[in-house]
Amino acid sequence: MYLTYRDAEQVAAELAASSHSDKRWLLCLADRHGDDGPALLAACDRLGLEVCGGIFPGLIEGSTGRDSGIVALPLPTNSRVALAYLDKDGLAWVAPPPNPDDTSFASSILLVDCLAPNIDGLMEQLYDLYGSRMHHIGAGAGYHDLRTAPVIFTREGLHPHAALMIALPQQLTLGIRHGWKRVAGPFVVSRSHGNVIQELDWEPAGSFFRNQVGLQAPELRDKPVFPDVNSIYPLCIAKEGSEDIMRDPMYITDANEVVVLSDVAENSVIYLAHGDRDTLIEAARQAVDDCGDPPAVERCFVSDCYSRVLKLGEDFNRELDTARRALRADVALEGVQALGEIAANGKQKLEFFNKTFVVGLLHPRQ
Repeated sequence: MYLTYRDAEQVAAELAASSHSDKRWLLCLADRHGDDGPALLAACDRLGLEVCGGIFPGLIEGSTGRDSGIVALPLPTNSRVALAYLDKDGLAWVAPPPNPDDTSFASSILLVDCLAPNIDGLMEQLYDLYGSRMHHIGAGAGYHDLRTAPVIFTREGLHPHAALMIALPQQLTLGIRHGWKRVAGPFVVSRSHGNVIQELDWEPAGSFFRNQVGLQAPELRDKPVFPDVNSIYPLCIAKEGSEDIMRDPMYITDANEVVVLSDVAENSVIYLAHGDRDTLIEAARQAVDDCGDPPAVERCFVSDCYSRVLKLGEDFNRELDTARRALRADVALEGVQALGEIAANGKQKLEFFNKTFVVGLLHPRQ
């Protein structure tokens, strides 16, 4: 459910008064209220609420994008919350994820600090643990201006460079689409380190990327990478058997490197991509359509890239309305404007996507 935000006490009181009796909540908080995080956690704790969640640039309520308020998702008693700290050398579970032999968990919601190192390591570890048995949906949390600040929280407080896994007993059906098309390439990522592309085709990546954009749109050659260039000409990694994996350039370093929002492996084949409002909106419809016509749906959670929101502008609500009308279930869309989208639908490994529309249908437990 969506709650307007006046103050921490009001939100905690509304959660406590809800018909959800388990008093466990996943909270997605708009970043304009981020400074109120500690007060909100304290107010919830006083009322006996067990909460966890993340801070996001914006939210989704039905066919409307919101830059304020909270999306609150009730968690069943038999859900399990795991918390990890990420660093460049690995990750440490403060509260461990479920044993992979425990088949009572069928899906999860994953939230991760979008600026944390080693997000790919987290994705790989979770996929190694659960394989295709569990389906996952989630989002990169963070502030719209990419400030460095803790954005993942549990009832114990805000956690820097953290990831949250909420394991659920419900089955999850997923749709994943982006609507971007290759316009130049292929190029070889001849040198990279994590989310820093150092060389493309054995040339400094920063000037190479700007030159490729300039060939497509000379007026963008010297514009800021974020939010001007990347909202129109992102990069994509070639992927066999599915849509390419999008990568969102954020800025060019003094060393002429391109910093993107997620890791790019050395020797990857990469392309410059482009899309327009119509192709992005059609992709959202296709993602919902890919979910088919399930017999029962309890909740519809959407993770939609914040840079898509910037690209679509006034048409963002049209994208959401298009997705809602394609939904073959009597539930509302609710979710987040994400800084990276997380999904695994049993047909491909767990990925941290960029510039992608991900929709997940949670089904009642059998």
